[in-house]
Amino acid sequence: MAINLPGLYPQEYEHPDDAEALDALQRTAGLETLVRAVNSWGMERMLRIQLTGSFIRVTPDNFPELWKIFATARDRLALPITPEMYIKNEEDINAFTSGVEKPVIVVNSGTVDRLDDDELLFVIAHEMGHIKSGHVLYYQIASYLPVIGNIIGDVTLGIGNYLSMGLQVALLHWQRTSELTADRAGLLGCQQPETATRAMMKLAGLPKKYAEKANVEDFIAQAQEFEMLDASATDKIMKYLSIYGSNHPWTVMRAKELLTWVDTGGYSRVIQTTRTAPKDGTATHFVRRFCDVCGAKATADAGFCMVCGAKLPDLR
Repeated sequence: MAINLPGLYPQEYEHPDDAEALDALQRTAGLETLVRAVNSWGMERMLRIQLTGSFIRVTPDNFPELWKIFATARDRLALPITPEMYIKNEEDINAFTSGVEKPVIVVNSGTVDRLDDDELLFVIAHEMGHIKSGHVLYYQIASYLPVIGNIIGDVTLGIGNYLSMGLQVALLHWQRTSELTADRAGLLGCQQPETATRAMMKLAGLPKKYAEKANVEDFIAQAQEFEMLDASATDKIMKYLSIYGSNHPWTVMRAKELLTWVDTGGYSRVIQTTRTAPKDGTATHFVRRFCDVCGAKATADAGFCMVCGAKLPDLR
């Protein structure tokens, strides 16, 4: 029986590679300057205008079944806010999240069409995991870094381009590892390992006509074989180079990482932890986030950034 997880800390399910990559990213020279530039240009407002002006918003009235799945993911993960959700007219299976102060989750129409309700719950909970872990700010910067690098390079006689190259490597590496944390959040949302694996199979390219006959065990075996490619140093280098410029890890590898978390007891420990809801009815203070001005880590119940003193937006 699926349960809600009141008072859930994102650190309870955070992938260790995510935490390590984030620490390395925050030590990368130029990050604070970049964050300040992004916020001074009002980029989040621009993104919000683009998203809300192009896609169909999901509400309890116009998409009640989809809204129920959305609300279930929010409640199971104890997300302290209710993001807006939109549907984008795209046939492939995909979803993304944008907006730090007012998060927006966008799901492709192909995702809704090709996934069953439990698989869709996994995908939506995955996106909410990004919000809960405070990933969105750096995601936005990573998405626009090539453009930002050119702008900064123009005003700094090309120096900014070199800064952005180092940041881009660090951002993309962290972005890939953060997906592993969000996958765990997706599983905590749907609470069915086989459902999560089946959703990844479809994401990896499972054709519609074979969806009912798909063999999950074969996909798991493929993931295990892929992991064995790390046996030699040459294979490790080839795997690294082939994913170097990507913002997502391989889907097969993601499935293997998630199933390893299940097999080693990590998933059960989170599910079986005794929990009580916060007295004020929210789980706001459990959410890790970052200052919009300097990018420093901040507790979600703080009013001001302890590094630069900037006022932090209210999550409620």
